[in-house]
Amino acid sequence: MGTRDLAHSIVENGTLLLASADPDEAADLGSKALRPHRLGLRGGALDAHLWQVRIGEQSATRLAYGTAVGLRPGDAEPDDYLLSLPIAGEALVRHHGREALGTPTRAVIVGPGRDFGYDLDAACDQIILRLPRQQVESVASALTRTTGPVLFDLEVTASVGGLSAMIEAAIDLTASGVAEGRPHLLWQMEQVIVESLILGQPNSRSAQLQAGRDATAARRVRAATSYMHDHLAEPLSIVAVASACGVSVRSLQEAFRGELGTTPGQWLKAERIQRAHALLGSGVALSVTEVAYSCGIFHLGEFGAAFKERYGVTPSAHLAAHR
Repeated sequence: MGTRDLAHSIVENGTLLLASADPDEAADLGSKALRPHRLGLRGGALDAHLWQVRIGEQSATRLAYGTAVGLRPGDAEPDDYLLSLPIAGEALVRHHGREALGTPTRAVIVGPGRDFGYDLDAACDQIILRLPRQQVESVASALTRTTGPVLFDLEVTASVGGLSAMIEAAIDLTASGVAEGRPHLLWQMEQVIVESLILGQPNSRSAQLQAGRDATAARRVRAATSYMHDHLAEPLSIVAVASACGVSVRSLQEAFRGELGTTPGQWLKAERIQRAHALLGSGVALSVTEVAYSCGIFHLGEFGAAFKERYGVTPSAHLAAHR
């Protein structure tokens, strides 16, 4: 699952907030959708398009200007994090005296504050995940038990590449309507996205995440797997699992790697697919979608691919064979 699939999902499920050749209109609407900025043309005629999907307090945006542009700080102080995932072209990003080039193989992230700048080439087409500062700092506090700002390295490491699939899953959950009557599901999905970024991307709290070695690995794993099994239908966050087991996130991860050679998230994914396989083969009067949701799986495309890789058949074929 990559950025192009995510981009398609944003256009399909989102709202077109901007389609304009007017630089002033593009700057105004872009500032409202993302963060306050000034827009300067560096190439030919503007052909700006912006689609956006709201994911609780977060948002996923697809943005392209159709020409080379420069973005500089506006008058207001930005209070958010912007994770840029280029689909095509390049974006030279500056933040707090640092500089990085965003490309289809290299994402970049900037934090709060007016010290930022973007120089986008004419081919630049990107996805931007907006995360509120309060949400990021709250999750970081839960992970490290300390408070304060979180400063990420500008260039995003490959270890957080799975965020595209998580964001797409959150969009699918929003579009399905399932979260309307169960808002905690979307909230938990937001937490998982932020956690994955904090745990995978080097930042000012990374050293603190190394702490926590106060229980045996086997006991941690038993407690965590029991808890996850009991809450399989929910979009669990690592913080919730670690908190329920009374250990730090880092301790839990190390225990799983040492005892099972996997991570809590990978174990949970495999367990959900196994339960879905059992339900689909039991003759239950449910659709594939209903079974997936009952097992805490909200990204159906990813579910189908993982199911077939593990069992050699698609979920729908397995269901049909047992009816």
